[in-house]
Amino acid sequence: MNELVEAMRGTAARLLNGKEVALVLGYEAGSVSFRTAPAFIQHAEDAPRLVWNPFCTNNLAAYLPELKGVGRIAVMAKGCDARSIATLIQEHQIPREQVMILGIPCVGMIDVEQLLVAGERGPGTTVTCGPDGMLTVASAGGQRAVPLSEVLQGRCTNCEHHVPSIADEVLGNAPAPIQASGDAFGAAAELAGRSAEDRRAFWRERFERCIRCYGCREVCPACYCRTCFLDKPAPRWTSKANTLEDTWMFHAVRAFHLAGRCVSCGECERVCPMDIPLTLMNRMLAHEVQEKFGYTAGLQIDGIQPLGTFESYDPDPAEHA
Repeated sequence: MNELVEAMRGTAARLLNGKEVALVLGYEAGSVSFRTAPAFIQHAEDAPRLVWNPFCTNNLAAYLPELKGVGRIAVMAKGCDARSIATLIQEHQIPREQVMILGIPCVGMIDVEQLLVAGERGPGTTVTCGPDGMLTVASAGGQRAVPLSEVLQGRCTNCEHHVPSIADEVLGNAPAPIQASGDAFGAAAELAGRSAEDRRAFWRERFERCIRCYGCREVCPACYCRTCFLDKPAPRWTSKANTLEDTWMFHAVRAFHLAGRCVSCGECERVCPMDIPLTLMNRMLAHEVQEKFGYTAGLQIDGIQPLGTFESYDPDPAEHA
């Protein structure tokens, strides 16, 4: 871990000193040891602010569309971040030549809610990660060890891209990844196999919890529209009222907008204050796209996504009903 951090800081300083980039986007320490924050580094002397640990969870690709005017940007990218960057390039949201992808090998990010118990969430708690994959949590109540593999975020337990598949440079050596706990689409396929009534009841129960905070939309790298369909006065897809029908419409339309584009970074589910399994919904559609088109989002920069275009001769199912 220390070697990787030194590689990140050294690379950032080299790129900035050589004026190869105008900005390095990475992570810096948060206000407590179990949090990090996005770091925007513009001067080589600030490179030592960069850190890397299992709490670097933010998908930094979400910032790129707003940074197009600053010049070339180097981004410290996990596997899911790099896939999001590839999608943004593919969709012409940032020119390929304006972004340098610095791949960071990743074994997974920690779910803080799983890791910390009552009394450990204050500023006096420290969390350190050893080279053996063991976490040490120290607080006023004492010290305890927790295996990293037991507190990974759900999205990380089935990750197949621990080393970014698209990168200009990969920093550090690839660590031994946490073994996937099962089929990445297992839960989605199980839900998809239920009856329509069961699926409707499943999502109704979860959407009833939604408070329409739109955190999922704001954190998603693929939700870069200047004006969301939700906010357009015409046509009016849904109202601002927090009714189940309007909430259902918001989540359904957003999920279909992400079909063939979502890289399962899990940020939407991580920030949801009501624990709605949004990743599950997105995986159901990703599974459909993979089965029907043999396509996985974020693994290529060239070409067009399966649902990114249409032809005048495309069949209309309504004509054959």
